[in-house]
Amino acid sequence: MRTLRLALLVGALSLSLAAPAAASRSQESIFEDEHQLLELGPGGTASGLDDMKSLGADSIRSLVLWSRIAPHGAKRPKGFKATDPKAYPAAAWDPYDDLVRGARLRGLGLILSPSTPGPLWASGCKRKSGVCKPGSKAYGAFVTALARRYSGAYADENQGGGVLPRVSRWSLGNEPNQPGWLAPQYERRRGRLVATAAIVYRRLAAAGIRGLRAAGHGRDQILLGETAPIGRTSGSAARRPIPPLEFLRKTFCLDARGRRMRGRDARTYGCRKFRRLAVKGFAHHPYQRGGSRPPTSRPQAAGESTIATPGRLKRVLDQAGRARRIPRRLPVYYTEFGFQTNPPDRIFGVRLALQPQYINQSDWMAYNDSRTRSVAQYKLLDEAALSSFQSGLRFVDGRAKPAYDAYRLPIWVNRRGARLRVYGQVRPAPDSTPQVVQIQNRGSRGAAFTTVKTITVRSRKGQFLTRVPRRKGAWRLRWNGLTSRVAGASRR
Repeated sequence: MRTLRLALLVGALSLSLAAPAAASRSQESIFEDEHQLLELGPGGTASGLDDMKSLGADSIRSLVLWSRIAPHGAKRPKGFKATDPKAYPAAAWDPYDDLVRGARLRGLGLILSPSTPGPLWASGCKRKSGVCKPGSKAYGAFVTALARRYSGAYADENQGGGVLPRVSRWSLGNEPNQPGWLAPQYERRRGRLVATAAIVYRRLAAAGIRGLRAAGHGRDQILLGETAPIGRTSGSAARRPIPPLEFLRKTFCLDARGRRMRGRDARTYGCRKFRRLAVKGFAHHPYQRGGSRPPTSRPQAAGESTIATPGRLKRVLDQAGRARRIPRRLPVYYTEFGFQTNPPDRIFGVRLALQPQYINQSDWMAYNDSRTRSVAQYKLLDEAALSSFQSGLRFVDGRAKPAYDAYRLPIWVNRRGARLRVYGQVRPAPDSTPQVVQIQNRGSRGAAFTTVKTITVRSRKGQFLTRVPRRKGAWRLRWNGLTSRVAGASRR
């Protein structure tokens, strides 16, 4: 990394850049990979966090699976005090303790998402299932125990009394509009199709908020949602994913026009005594069909919301704000996102050469929306099972994909009149530190890159937008001995 002194010297000859008014000026980079960080032991946690930090991640998001920590069985254990961290098996907490300590040691933020599946004894269905109508009271108790453990005052049983760090960012659930996380999605009641999952999630979220408050985390950042971007209109009602916009309207007790439900609908959805959900942001997973299509692809259905259509999601959130269901103008956090690659996934993967381009284009699209406060990368390493996600920046054997360098040093170039606009980011740089970046061009394949412009970047997260003369050929960034991907100029 260049020193501050060098940056200031070069800065006299270069341009200090600020983001345009509509841009997200302090957009954080969130990383997620539970397999790497929770399932490979302390060594895997440490190496994964080191890798994410070197790539420029600001924060880590991790699911905390309720069923992984709670006692098993179809019946709740006698005398079980669900709000007390000591009531849970001590060994079940260990991976999360390592993650919380490791993130704090490296200066990384951490968002914990207490999520289903829950224990069988918490299920409200005759056929017990960890995702079938989990009890809100039991979920709230689990969130209370989790929050007490990471209150900043709790002594770890396995570390000689050492106090665990405090966690102050929480997100409630994971993709509740998908049947793998919450079921049934729909039920038929008196001939009507009812979005049951929305009712259940509203109760879980309210209980989670109460649980955090009970543990002294009422002023923390609490995110709602973690919604999946697409739905379906066919298949069995119970297993049919609810499109996110419909799911949110039913969660917030709004009708199709965004107004408060009344009459029969209000009774069906339990909306007569709606208590405003006191959250500080909304979390969303803006995938393009499971990470298999270009970021600019339009969703197939009107009720879906991907990275290409952020206005749809914000419209429903604003309707809910006006109806006093949530605070007005909630910021949006993209907390899970990525593109799967071929190889290894020859069905849903995009070509290896397209993954870096799509990641950088998505960064650019999110940057242009001031209400989008984060971008996300899911995963670091591909999963071994092809049925899982293959969106890592590394193959399962650890080899870096082309997207590895592209994530670390994003670039996007587009045409604007007689000039080109270059968007970029020095992702690994410490916040608000001057960084010298060279913008380079080559006229033809095989020619050498030459520096067209040198700039000093001073923004909080190392982002910049600048103009350069319109030239043929390819572009790249160079910073601190590293280079970005080679990019052509786009029309968008």
